[in-house]
Amino acid sequence: MSKENMEETFDDAAELEKETSECETNADECSEEAVASKEDDTAETSDSQDDAADDNSKEESEDNAEDSSDKEESSEDDKKDKKKLFGKKKDKKDEMLEELTDKHQRLMAEFQNFRNRTEKEKSMQFELGAKSVIEKLLPIMDNFERGLAALSEEDLNSPVGQGMSMIYKQCETALTDMGVEVIQTEGCEFNPEFHNAVMHIDDEELGENVIAEEFQKGYTYRGTVVRHSMVKVAN
Repeated sequence: MSKENMEETFDDAAELEKETSECETNADECSEEAVASKEDDTAETSDSQDDAADDNSKEESEDNAEDSSDKEESSEDDKKDKKKLFGKKKDKKDEMLEELTDKHQRLMAEFQNFRNRTEKEKSMQFELGAKSVIEKLLPIMDNFERGLAALSEEDLNSPVGQGMSMIYKQCETALTDMGVEVIQTEGCEFNPEFHNAVMHIDDEELGENVIAEEFQKGYTYRGTVVRHSMVKVAN
């Protein structure tokens, strides 16, 4: 190799080394710029996050403020409702008036119950008294019937017989007006609630458990049996 060629080779190597150093310098600058840009991005991100956190905190504070205001309003409404329910404190006069009114109403109710009970007891006593009087009159009616049945037609037409008939009819009318009724017997079916069977006979002409004859009349007073009929029952 000649001396000129060697110099050219050295020059090329120097230029190559120069270019290599320039490339390294440019690479360092690029890396520094990338790092700087990355830091800038990081800073911007942190700033945005801080802003978002601030917004969230503001919203939370506003929500808390609204909740507290709602709670205050609800507590005020509750207080108003309680005032409406309980009202103002009653005076002694009002309390005494209410107490006297309640006592008066109770006394009136008790008096009404007492009056109803008394009227019912009076009615029961009257019914018992009337029933006892009717029971004492029935034997007299029986004797009148026996006496009239024993008279002949001539005696019935006599003044004594007519007087007895009139008295008997008058007593019978009085008992009917009081609510006394005669219990039906002959031809009716035997009913132990109204009839008292003292004799039984067999009769083909009569049905089963039919009253054949009456020995003594029975009476009822307002639906209650005063005296059972004394009867003879067939079959």
